[in-house]
Amino acid sequence: MARAAADRGARVVVGARTEEALGGAVREIEAAGAEGVAVQTDVTKRDDVQNLVDRAIDRFGRIDTYIANAMVTVYAEAHRLADDELRRAFDVNFFGGVYGYWASLPHLRTTEGTFIQIASALSYRGIPLQAAYCSSKAALRTFFESARVEQEKERSGVDICVVLPGAINTPQFDRARQKMGLQPQPVPPIYQPEPFAEAAIRCCERPVRELPLGWGAQKLLWGQKVSPRAGDLVLLRNGWKGQHTQELKPQDSPDNLFEPLPGDPGAHGRFDDQSRESTIWTWLRIHGGKPALLGLTAAGAALVLGTIGARTAR
Repeated sequence: MARAAADRGARVVVGARTEEALGGAVREIEAAGAEGVAVQTDVTKRDDVQNLVDRAIDRFGRIDTYIANAMVTVYAEAHRLADDELRRAFDVNFFGGVYGYWASLPHLRTTEGTFIQIASALSYRGIPLQAAYCSSKAALRTFFESARVEQEKERSGVDICVVLPGAINTPQFDRARQKMGLQPQPVPPIYQPEPFAEAAIRCCERPVRELPLGWGAQKLLWGQKVSPRAGDLVLLRNGWKGQHTQELKPQDSPDNLFEPLPGDPGAHGRFDDQSRESTIWTWLRIHGGKPALLGLTAAGAALVLGTIGARTAR
């Protein structure tokens, strides 16, 4: 997303815990001909997030868009989660986004800007082994439903977008805590980060209330609306094996739940050979005309039913 924003000429401030990764991000922003600033930030600390926003204002004088994207997860059945693991997931995934909203909102009111929360298609559907992640993402979605209506009532001009990606080939699957003893993987279909990043940055220009990314995400949302019980049955069959490879991995392998891992892993994970470079559904969702989109929506709804057995930019 930082690269995609830089390609459009935006001035980009990035915040994360790892200095090496931040430095790599700024180098890529500058290579695109844009200005980049790195601020070491732990989003679980409200003062850190406020400092991130203050540094952006000090450097550039305004904020047009704030994108909240931090996440951690623990692969474990709900009853096997330790209380500190579950709290940590909420501190990062939920409060990390909320702190960003609180810190950036006064400045977004001034610019009539956009707050973008990267949530997940799993904001609508809990799956096995991901109780911590799914519940924190669901909390985000409903928090920002409330906030969106509040800003509309105030006529603040602030848009709030919640982005709902499907499976993305990022390094998080090598860095997440897991109690399976196996290498985690995204649930197919898997997409490369670039098409999803482009779609999210498109929301900076043309805000969308909620944006599912990828056909897998869209099918999940429709399936949950049509028959959650059918989703239960599918997950009983596929919910475990779809989330890991057959590669053994010690349960005490290093992870980034409480402390960052060193180095700059880049944007891609280990699943390049299985990942799709584009998503026609998402492209049509943000670029296509209404007739084509409505036709595809009807066809997709029929497909889901058959297999169960934006605001305008100112």
